[in-house]
Amino acid sequence: MGYWRQFFNTAGESTTLAALNSGTTATAGAYRVPISGTLRKIVIFIGSEAATSLVEDVRVELTCTKWTPNTQEFVANGSGLRTATTPQHFPFEFAMNQPVDLSVDINGNYIHDSGSPVTSRIRVMGYVE
Repeated sequence: MGYWRQFFNTAGESTTLAALNSGTTATAGAYRVPISGTLRKIVIFIGSEAATSLVEDVRVELTCTKWTPNTQEFVANGSGLRTATTPQHFPFEFAMNQPVDLSVDINGNYIHDSGSPVTSRIRVMGYVE
């Protein structure tokens, strides 16, 4: 039986590679899983903070010294200029098969690859067995 955890989050905009906040905190930094195992899935949620949010392409990079390759890249697209009636995107799911260890950090970074992001939100969930 596995478990889901929020690995990273951010409620900000960056057009240069920037650190994600650890877990559910508002502090940038590394995340450590509570139990060693195998990371089976990464899910990225791209959200908005306001009806006028502008969210374009996002790239998330997760790095761990136990992984091969050490850095895994994930891309997701936003919904362009939001309006009150625009639906949110479904989560972006990525299959994984990488070891995780409760004593080894996972680092997360993100970048908005295109456009000028406004009031965006990113959540990165992981499923570990």
